Amino acid sequence: MSPRASLFWAATGLVVLIELAALALMLRPSVDPAYRAYYIDKTSDCWPHRTAAAYKLGTRLSFTVPPDGPEFTPNKICGWFYPDAGGTWSYGRFSRLAFVFPPADLPLRLTIEAAAMVDPAHPRQAVVVAANGQEVGTLVFESATPTAQHLMLPPAFAATGRIDLRLDYPDARPGTAMSPNADPHLRAIRVVALTLLPVS
Repeated sequence: MSPRASLFWAATGLVVLIELAALALMLRPSVDPAYRAYYIDKTSDCWPHRTAAAYKLGTRLSFTVPPDGPEFTPNKICGWFYPDAGGTWSYGRFSRLAFVFPPADLPLRLTIEAAAMVDPAHPRQAVVVAANGQEVGTLVFESATPTAQHLMLPPAFAATGRIDLRLDYPDARPGTAMSPNADPHLRAIRVVALTLLPVS
């Protein structure tokens, strides 16, 4: 084979490899997991955005429509379906809320009133709670009827004047597990209300 032919086939092989690599990136792009979940897999609605997140400590935020008190939407970041009369379902593997308030030197009792997506084969929904990036405990919901679960946050969290709350759902299941016609995205709990109460 002449040098010119060898060069031609080498260049052709290189072009084919580049095209295959580009195709692989198109089919499975290498991106941030949050970007993938939001834009590509569409398994989460969590994409960072800003909210004022103003909150008065002790306020019971309503997740229902019509609201039974102040609405939670000013504190919503992501990971929630639209509210209805029964509350607001979690959306995806995790949800986020933000709270900004005058700093306090007291522990806070987090109360979440929620029903769970449960049945005899899946009798519980665990909710792993993290505040400001630090895991603080796990709540367990075991009823399709709303119940209240509580978790204490140490004073250091209230002293910052801001809490970024993340709720992870290791037991989340597709909505179609409830009904064939339900939204297929993952859900775990249907929140009715949430409160951060200073405890002296």
